[in-house]
Amino acid sequence: IDEKYIKSFEAELKFVKGEEYIRRLAMIGMMYLQNAIAYDNKDLYLKAKEYLSKAEEAMQGKDVRFETKLLVDNLRSKIETYKYRFGEK
Repeated sequence: IDEKYIKSFEAELKFVKGEEYIRRLAMIGMMYLQNAIAYDNKDLYLKAKEYLSKAEEAMQGKDVRFETKLLVDNLRSKIETYKYRFGEK
């Protein structure tokens, strides 16, 4: 995924609130994870983990729709799947 495309999503985050903000965090995390896998780049993997943490934090104490939870859970699952590839235990 083109880095400029990801950066444009990051720039738009400051204009988004609520549940859409959580969804965008998960989407950006997934884009970074896809690039980490494609380029075998641990820094991008760590950036994906960072976005997962932000999404989980933003979700705490909020009643979010199933679809939003699913996006965050999917990112968490994919990160868990690839953690050994990037030297984590």
